[in-house]
Amino acid sequence: MEKHRSQKDWDLHFMREAKLWSYMSKCLSRKIGSVLVKDNRVIATGYNGPPSGVPHCDTRSDYGSYSDVFVSNECPRRRLGFGSGEGMQYCVAVHSEINPIMQAARIGISTVYSTLYCYCGTPCINCAKEIIQAGIVRVVCLGKAGSGVVSKDNDNPTKKDYNFPLSEELFNIANVKLDVIKEENI
Repeated sequence: MEKHRSQKDWDLHFMREAKLWSYMSKCLSRKIGSVLVKDNRVIATGYNGPPSGVPHCDTRSDYGSYSDVFVSNECPRRRLGFGSGEGMQYCVAVHSEINPIMQAARIGISTVYSTLYCYCGTPCINCAKEIIQAGIVRVVCLGKAGSGVVSKDNDNPTKKDYNFPLSEELFNIANVKLDVIKEENI
C-alpha cells in the first residue's frame, strides 16, 4: 500500500515546481516562479515578467520605448543606476506572486483557501496585499520568516537579502500563514 504524503512532502514538491517556473522568467533582474495550489492540486502558475503581449526588457530603451532589435541584456533600471528594488516606475514586470492570481481570475478559478508557493523570500508589500485580497490562506517562501534572514534569489547570489517585515505583519493580521522552506532542502 502506498504511503500517504505528508504536508512537508507536498510543500517540497510544489516549491520545486515554483523553482522550475522561475527559469521561465525573462526578467533581466530577478528570476522568480510561483505555484498556486488548492487541495494539493495546481490551479495556476507564474513567473515574473512583462504582461502578455508586451515585449521583454531586452528590447527596451532606458526610459521605456521599445525597439525591434536587441538593446541590452541588462535591466533598464540598472542601466539608469537604480539599486535593487528602486526605480520601479521603469519596470514593466508583473511579479511572480501576482501572475497565478491573475491567471486564475482570467479563467474563472477561485483562489480562496489556496496556498501560494513562491520561489523567493517574503513577498513584497504590494504582493502581500493582493495575496490577502485573493483569499489565499497560506504562503510558502524561501528562507526564514521573521528573522531578517531570507535566502537570496536563484539568479544572483550577490544580491541583497529580501525580507519584508511589513508583509509578514500584514499576513499575521489577516491570518495568512507564512511558512518557509530552506533553499538547500529543495
